[in-house]
Amino acid sequence: MSDKIAAVTFVGALLEVAEEKGELEQIEKDLGLVCGVITTHENLKKMFFHPGVTRDEKNAVIKRVFGDSISGIMKNFLNVLLDRRREGVLWAIPDICEKAINDKRGVSKVIVHAAIPIVGERLTHLKRRLDKMVGRKVEVEVVKDPQILGGMLLRIGNKIVDGSVTGRLKVLKTRLLAVHTA
Repeated sequence: MSDKIAAVTFVGALLEVAEEKGELEQIEKDLGLVCGVITTHENLKKMFFHPGVTRDEKNAVIKRVFGDSISGIMKNFLNVLLDRRREGVLWAIPDICEKAINDKRGVSKVIVHAAIPIVGERLTHLKRRLDKMVGRKVEVEVVKDPQILGGMLLRIGNKIVDGSVTGRLKVLKTRLLAVHTA
């Protein structure tokens, strides 16, 4: 089983337990904390993913590093990953978890690439239009990208809507080259 497929399975089980216990928001915070700490501290990351370090040693490190800052559900989840030797799935879990939680809440994440920052009333207006376009509430992340020259490029889940000047210029170039060679 690939790490991503395993991560989907583990996240499904984690979220089911968290929802039953009413701790969905806490688990989301815990995942952010755990994954953030593991990925930003290189020595901890190496230890956590090293096959020569025993499960008991890894569990002891988890207790020392996180202590009471993560919930019991999260500690149990990490223990299950360690017991099954599936530490490698941690890299995929935050994104999968965020998507699953957003699906439960009826929210879609939209990443907007724009040449200039979109803030204030423009952002509010864009959110309203995207809500209607997507058919559900959207969470917008704006990324400043001067390479697109103007307009914007939207990433909605697996779909890309390219309304950028750069995208239009590429289409125009393709059409002109097709006419010239025909």
